[in-house]
Amino acid sequence: MSLFRRQSADVRAIDPVCGMTVEPASAAASREFEGTTYSFCSKGCAAAFEVDPRRYVR
Repeated sequence: MSLFRRQSADVRAIDPVCGMTVEPASAAASREFEGTTYSFCSKGCAAAFEVDPRRYVR
């Protein structure tokens, strides 16, 4: 079971890069990977994810 869930407006998400809790509606960035949307606390975390998303989705 993955720690990352498909997100909706009333669900908190975990930034897969740094582990911070993120509110998807106010996240600094979001990215889609293999049909799942991930939210990020900062643009830096989103950029790190873009380089190697599989590293963070394991």
